[in-house]
Amino acid sequence: MTSRFPGKGGFSRRNFVKAAAAAGTTLTAGGAMLGSAFGHDDDHDEFSCNGAFDIALVNGRIHTMDAKNRIVSAVAIRHGRFAEIGHPRDLGRCTQVINLHGATVIPGLIDSHCHFIRDGLNPGHEVRVIELAASVSELLGMISDRARTVPAGQFISCVSGWNINGLAEHRLPTVAELDSVAPKNPIYISEFGGTNKALTNTSGKAWFGSKGVVVNADGTLANNGLAFAALRAGEVAGDPALPDRLTTTRENIAFASSLGMTMVHDVGGNGFPQANSAQTSLFVNLDPYDQALSLWRAGQLNMRIRSFLYSEFDTSATLDVARSRMISNLIRLGDDVFRLNGVGERVQVSTTAPGFVDHCKFAAQNGWTVHQHSATAQEIAFHVDAYQQGNAAAAPAGIGPLRWSLTHVNVITDDQIRAMRDIKAGLTVQGTAYTGNAGGTPFRSVLDIMGPAGIPVGGGSDATNVGPINPWLMMYFMATGKNNAGVAINAAQNCTRLEALRMYTIGSAYFSFDDDRLGSIERGKLADVAVLSDDPLSVSDDRFRRISSVLTLQGGRIVSGKSHHRG
Repeated sequence: MTSRFPGKGGFSRRNFVKAAAAAGTTLTAGGAMLGSAFGHDDDHDEFSCNGAFDIALVNGRIHTMDAKNRIVSAVAIRHGRFAEIGHPRDLGRCTQVINLHGATVIPGLIDSHCHFIRDGLNPGHEVRVIELAASVSELLGMISDRARTVPAGQFISCVSGWNINGLAEHRLPTVAELDSVAPKNPIYISEFGGTNKALTNTSGKAWFGSKGVVVNADGTLANNGLAFAALRAGEVAGDPALPDRLTTTRENIAFASSLGMTMVHDVGGNGFPQANSAQTSLFVNLDPYDQALSLWRAGQLNMRIRSFLYSEFDTSATLDVARSRMISNLIRLGDDVFRLNGVGERVQVSTTAPGFVDHCKFAAQNGWTVHQHSATAQEIAFHVDAYQQGNAAAAPAGIGPLRWSLTHVNVITDDQIRAMRDIKAGLTVQGTAYTGNAGGTPFRSVLDIMGPAGIPVGGGSDATNVGPINPWLMMYFMATGKNNAGVAINAAQNCTRLEALRMYTIGSAYFSFDDDRLGSIERGKLADVAVLSDDPLSVSDDRFRRISSVLTLQGGRIVSGKSHHRG
């Protein structure tokens, strides 16, 4: 007996769970698939299969993202790795067989540039699914759904990553509307772009008032900076209106997993200067990593994290924090779940500090990977030159083997792309202009210049302060050039959907030295996969942006298979 998906034409977690239940299968988030759908090895009895990690996905449309972009119908997973691709034959009794019935499967998505740790620490139970909302009524419905999962009296929130430009009415919801969908919960939702406002409801107004934060009659916060600081202080102090950080970290991971993401490159932005330090400029507080590290130590971290050490608060001319960290740490220390990847995206208050050149030379000579925020024309010109000097300092090998990258690069020129190509340094790009009114990264130029040289391009989000975390919204913008209002603002630089998927899989895996174990479905690689609600290469643009994962596996373990996420 096998687990079956419903027929083609779109899938849901609810239908998958029903189908699995009908097959006598138990879905365990974070664990293996257990039940009665086994292979045919008579040497084992059913009871010996508890805890088995062997799975066969059959009758699907499986995009391998290998060098030939092969599409196969079946794969076998043993001990958390892909064992057979195409036509699994050696299925033991303890193999869980899942009949996909034509569903599309891709490698787990990888965000090569996001502030994932910081997002997990956002105060309140986030309703991040509102990134998708196309109308006020849809947004209210999403908040209503979220309210059913949140304890009474605790905040429902969404910190940036969306704005009213994507809503048909081009307005914020009213206080009365928010009260009607979440009568038992305070609300805090803030835009990036749009009106750049933050909004609350009646119970939220009472909470903010008790903290001395002014709320306008229409529910907008008079000073969003003070409002957010009050929420953060309440979270740290254990205010009963706010969940603890471990809870919000788990919820953030679950939401990302429900979209098919299995790994992130976290680029910091989480720490604050230590108030009790005599050398405040030289140190930042790394406590925000505590929750993810606690989950990792307990074997419960259901999102692979590659961490870059961030030191924006350093004001020293010689970038002392970044240098001390490179001296004191072992590069790429960790395992396949959590690993240190390098330094960046910011290593000093100024992104063009003169000391950055010596920083690059030191990193190159000591084998460290550098990932640098580079957005403006001035920054890009400065950083390309600094990278060239770092490359010369690492002769004869250069920085190519260290996989350095610049990120954002919205206004990078073709000549600058070629200069990066020539020193074998890479670029990671995002679709953050999705929530904007103009601009966007030159995806087409980057791919056309880097591709023939064999240098991958990584895809990401820069979530969540300036963009959505949803990878499908990022890839929608990459492939259409359209923002959340449906206006084409970057159409001349579109890439194809397949190219966007490759940037978000094997391309991103390259920049964390994981392309030999993740990013594509190939024999021997770790079995990170997402079974999708739709085929991303054939559905309409609107359905593409609304794709989710029906089933997400991390190393053959189910990490998302039912609606238990932040939306």
